[in-house]
Amino acid sequence: MMAQFLILMFALDKIYFTPLGKFMDERDATIKEKLSSVKDTSGEVKQLEEQAAAIMKAARVEIAAALNKMQKETQAEVEQMLEEGRKKVEAELAEALANLERQKLETIKSLDAQA
Repeated sequence: MMAQFLILMFALDKIYFTPLGKFMDERDATIKEKLSSVKDTSGEVKQLEEQAAAIMKAARVEIAAALNKMQKETQAEVEQMLEEGRKKVEAELAEALANLERQKLETIKSLDAQA
């Protein structure tokens, strides 16, 4: 009975447990390899995230510069338009004052002529 048990154990070891152990070892090695590749990829992802952050920062700086430029240009245009409006109003005012002065002189002449 003992001999049969030993033969059974030897047979099971050679037929079943050795291939199963080999399969488990190979599977463990594959899993470890995949885990290490994922860790390597996470460093790559981190680098890509840093690059994306740098690109976003540069874009924000560029947009801010463009906005400042546009604001200065708009401010210059507004000031130019205000200056033109101011000159137009001053010209109209000068013309109106000249008309009033002329009317005043005409009124004085007509009053002097009546008196």
